[in-house]
Amino acid sequence: MAHLKNTIICNVVSDFSSSSSAEGQSSQIDVLKDQLKDKIEESCLWDQLPREVIIHIFRYLGKSELLRVARVCKCWWDLIHTTSSLWRDMHLELSCNSKSIHRKRACWYASQFGNHFRKLSVTCVHDNNHMVCRLMGINFRRLLLTLHQPELTSLKVTDLKLRGALMCTVKSISEILTRMLSRLEGLQCFKMTSSLFRIDEGVKVIDTVLTVSRGTLQSLVIDGFFEATFLAQRPAEFERVTNGILSLNRLTKLSIDYQLLTDSFVTALSRSHTGQLKVLKISAFQLSSKDDKTSRSSWLTLIEACPTLKVAFYIEGWVLSPFVSILDILDPVLPVYRIWLMLRSRFNYFDMQGSSAASVLEDIATSFRQSLVKFEMNVDNKSDPVDAAILKLVRKCHRLTTVKVRSLPYPTERDQDGSNTDAGTVCLCDSSKLNALKEIATSSLQR
Repeated sequence: MAHLKNTIICNVVSDFSSSSSAEGQSSQIDVLKDQLKDKIEESCLWDQLPREVIIHIFRYLGKSELLRVARVCKCWWDLIHTTSSLWRDMHLELSCNSKSIHRKRACWYASQFGNHFRKLSVTCVHDNNHMVCRLMGINFRRLLLTLHQPELTSLKVTDLKLRGALMCTVKSISEILTRMLSRLEGLQCFKMTSSLFRIDEGVKVIDTVLTVSRGTLQSLVIDGFFEATFLAQRPAEFERVTNGILSLNRLTKLSIDYQLLTDSFVTALSRSHTGQLKVLKISAFQLSSKDDKTSRSSWLTLIEACPTLKVAFYIEGWVLSPFVSILDILDPVLPVYRIWLMLRSRFNYFDMQGSSAASVLEDIATSFRQSLVKFEMNVDNKSDPVDAAILKLVRKCHRLTTVKVRSLPYPTERDQDGSNTDAGTVCLCDSSKLNALKEIATSSLQR
């Protein structure tokens, strides 16, 4: 601000000195004083605003814009760098690309403002095959090391995917996370989806969260936290995880892998969280028709204990006998409001006689016509056409507001640049579009 004032004074004095009449200089002194006073007052309006008002205006700016604004003057620099409310909600992005600037930018934000963070979300973007990717684990470890004593109430990490990371890197991440989480006694939301931890390291992290935040945690999202190969084995260590979930006092939202939902756990969950659990998201990765299924009696017990419960299903991966398996886990007694079906096209399914994607859609439309609100799937519409089945789904499910259908890519139809001319997405999120489609579906089915 001082630099701005000096600039204004110099400009006014320069205008005065360039006056052609020396005799009029004495008479212009008063005019000069008035002009100088008015211009300085106009330039210092920001100084006259209360601190709370300036901070409220700054909240409308993005993080990068705040840093540019901080360069205007020392006053704003100090204000922006010391005001915790401007940095409470922080979203960072990490990339496994060694040339990407996201990792350096994320670490810089964490080192400069990490002590102000209250709600931190980290999205991991994999440019390469995460099956063999080692850089993401290294970059995430560096990010954790730059966070100095954060007082987080919410921690969300998406798509970390540590399957290809070195064992020493995974152990280091587990140790750093455990130390950090052990100090977060006020944590209300913990989300780590698709992290793909190994059993020993993953159980340490989850056990710390469930122990330290037992009385505060309201949302627990850990689907894909462990590798699917370990989930199928159901080792004894998972009992520590399920017992810890049952001990949470304020849990209202739970997102978990289907393989952890044993009958005993679901029944115990209905007793420990009667009338409390509001949302249950169930994820199934690498599902097999041979996997143990949660019994209908256990689901009925949970629904009776939590009458306002809403259930969402996310099914993804290499699925053995997929449409038989899908129908097994989508129990009609569940109040399912959302379904994702993300199956891989390159996998040769076994034992598919008498079952198809169309039959699955028809079963979904019949079972969840009163509860389904959102539906999304990818589909092989050449070898397994589902056009008529989707029309029936839209027509029968009266509460449906969002439909997304993506056609799978076919390697034989790729362009020379690697793109796919056949793959595409049909998204119906507008009520008018859905109503129009329902009319078309009704007329088509009648014909």
